[in-house]
Amino acid sequence: MQETLDLEKPQVSQDRKESNLDEQAFVQKNPLRLVAGEYLSIKTKAGDMLRLKLNSTQIKLFTKIRDLRAAGKRIRIWLLKYRQGGVSTVIEAIIYALTSQQSNRNSLIMADEKEHANNLFEMSKLYQEKLEKDFDYLPPPLKKSNEKKLEFDAIHSQIIIASAENTEAAKSHTFHYVHLSEVAFFRDLKTILGDLNQTVPDHKDTMIVGETTANGMDEFYRQWLRAIKGETDWIPLFFAWFEMEEYSMSLQNGEMYPLNGILFDADTSITVFEQEETELQREFNLNNEQINWRRWAIVNKCQGKIDIFRREYPATWQEAFAMSGSMFFDRKGLERQMVKRPKRIGELFYKDLKWEFRDLPHGRIRIYEDPQEAGQYAIAADASEALGSDEAGILVLDKRLNVTVADVVGQYPPEDIAELARALGNWYNMAMIAPENKGYGYMVCQLLNNSYGNLYRRIITKTGSDVTTEELGFNTNSATRPEMLAELAEEIAHNSTVLNSKELIDECQTFIIKKDRDGRVTKVEAQDGCQDGLVICRAIVGMVRKQYPYKVQISGNSKAKQKQAVVDAQKPIGVFK
Repeated sequence: MQETLDLEKPQVSQDRKESNLDEQAFVQKNPLRLVAGEYLSIKTKAGDMLRLKLNSTQIKLFTKIRDLRAAGKRIRIWLLKYRQGGVSTVIEAIIYALTSQQSNRNSLIMADEKEHANNLFEMSKLYQEKLEKDFDYLPPPLKKSNEKKLEFDAIHSQIIIASAENTEAAKSHTFHYVHLSEVAFFRDLKTILGDLNQTVPDHKDTMIVGETTANGMDEFYRQWLRAIKGETDWIPLFFAWFEMEEYSMSLQNGEMYPLNGILFDADTSITVFEQEETELQREFNLNNEQINWRRWAIVNKCQGKIDIFRREYPATWQEAFAMSGSMFFDRKGLERQMVKRPKRIGELFYKDLKWEFRDLPHGRIRIYEDPQEAGQYAIAADASEALGSDEAGILVLDKRLNVTVADVVGQYPPEDIAELARALGNWYNMAMIAPENKGYGYMVCQLLNNSYGNLYRRIITKTGSDVTTEELGFNTNSATRPEMLAELAEEIAHNSTVLNSKELIDECQTFIIKKDRDGRVTKVEAQDGCQDGLVICRAIVGMVRKQYPYKVQISGNSKAKQKQAVVDAQKPIGVFK
């Protein structure tokens, strides 16, 4: 710890009074020394009262905040964590130190519910109480201490407590340091964050830390992804369970903790579990003692359920969100999907009576596989108004291999979607195009009908047989939507399709089952703030492929060609890992 934290001691006088003044000035010059110097006290898990000595996880967070302050940067951190790592304790300590050692500072501690907020506030009160007893020359005198605030006399600084159940609380003051605890469980994070962005100054001596365990693909998830992608100034920090030094257990007589207390199922056998342990050790350089603790924790802290451990003690941030949300698509199936970088990015142009693809750095079309001479393809298009955040999408599917070979996504008007779909249809061997025909899709259907010959027409079932109607495009309704999504879910779960597109895979991960407060399913759609245009496109082309399957094409009377065609037809429709 001494190599990481600033534990230098002040130069003090031999005189006790002068020594205290020297130490007081030393702490006030850099208030974080109050934390690093182990001046503050906490109640431990065992019920003891001890000086706060930072654990390995706490050191990482403290060091990050200290370094950002030293660099003169404002602090905006999203922190995704495992259970019982002591993150809240060190954040409260930092806020107490900064507020109690400086004048004219307002701090806010806000938790997801009142009881949780009160528990956090007790830490600040304890820091003050024990500091008054152990180092009475360091804490400022209190002006007010009640259930709502800790106000320091003379320096005009205060720590205010609030619950996220009161969405107006963030508007009450100009805040300099803010702790949002279990932020993924806030009832209306979007509103609270919008208020804090106005009430917390854009100044280097300000801090907002939002820490939480995962809670599905919610507003916090959307903010987390924006931070991961570098779209905001917020810093995403993830702490995995194995970063905690305490999460280690010695082997008994050289033997690992027994597996007979773990509940295995069809998805996770003993063999698969042991392979996962090996992969964890290799990927994260874990020792046997850490794996031994993991086994023990699954049995004794997680009721023997592996998925509970993965939710409460995730190894990666992706695992944290995947295990906490109501994902519609099979999580393990999505984990098997591999993102493929586009082979080409550009535009299609019609020149010299043929379509030509030109590579352009800012092109709208992403190509994962070029069209094959004998390939058969299907295309779906999902139009949008091209206003606000709603994005349009196009997806091209290889019908034989069941592989995504091209896509388009962005805020493009219906006219552009029609033109792009027409170009892709021509380039991919006159592929059948199936625009969703509701809303702005109606315009896409009409535009394509005037310029393209292979347009999908709605199929209905009458007297036990399918009948093709004259209705253009695919009608996504209460009957077809569940069926097409179920078909796609089945293919993902059984690894019989290759999605390729990062954007499509991302959309699948945020496509969720929404429920009301009584647990009843209300909708299956994209998480708020996320997109699902490519998901809908992929589900539509899956239905088109089912209704118009790949057919072996035999040219001439050559037996060799006929034999090869039969071999080709027997190839698997998916590419398996």
